[in-house]
Amino acid sequence: MSSRRSDYALFDLDFTLIGHDTLLLFCNYILKKHPYRVLYLPFFVPAAILAAPGWISSGTLKRFFLGFLWGIPAEKLRFYARDFVQKSVLPRMYPAMLEVLRDHQQAGRTVVLNTAAPDIYAPYIAEALGVEHCYSTRILIPDRMPLLCKMQGKNNKNLEKIHRMKEILPEETARALTPDLDWKRPEYAPEAVLSGSYSYSDSPADLPLLRLTEFAAVVNPESASYIQEAKNKGWEFLYPAKDFRSKTGKVWLMFRQILGLYPLEP
Repeated sequence: MSSRRSDYALFDLDFTLIGHDTLLLFCNYILKKHPYRVLYLPFFVPAAILAAPGWISSGTLKRFFLGFLWGIPAEKLRFYARDFVQKSVLPRMYPAMLEVLRDHQQAGRTVVLNTAAPDIYAPYIAEALGVEHCYSTRILIPDRMPLLCKMQGKNNKNLEKIHRMKEILPEETARALTPDLDWKRPEYAPEAVLSGSYSYSDSPADLPLLRLTEFAAVVNPESASYIQEAKNKGWEFLYPAKDFRSKTGKVWLMFRQILGLYPLEP
């Protein structure tokens, strides 16, 4: 934990810095290399059905989805991850959001990439953006990827995102992040809020992150309740140009990615 105050800029990744779910993009990348890996779907679909009513967690669903990596050697996986970031991720990032990130870096703020995406590739994105602090879902990678991988800790989502950041936060903020907080409506003491700091996300799941900073911005928000809360809080609204025009278009885009039918590069 830091003993001094610092200005922060906290960024979500998927649909915030880029208009895609990067895990689906990674699946698309791997299926382009190995089309037969589409056979992961019979393993994944039953888990997706169980996750819809909440019978299994989002973390467990992610472990099943990562079955498309089954058997890939660790060294080759690292190569794929770096290549994926360069070919499929960086060219698709929102130019307007990258400009926002650069502005914070130039202002000397502590910029943090905090995402539920797996650490298979997320740290390489942070590295490419010159972001020192990256928090992502930690996946244990043996010599070869198993069919059902294991996580180290929890899926990096909701309150987990801010608990993971405690090591770089001021002591008074870290002390306020107690395990009994409700992620939907965490109540931070005024002294815990990061004054002069900013946060950015597309998702209501990141309300703990957004409420932690003095200034916040919602990126292409879709949820009516999320939009209303942002208005009530006086948060900024950002609308970078997307690769789809509607919710149907978004679903169709994601469907093509899980089948490996989306372009590898833009």
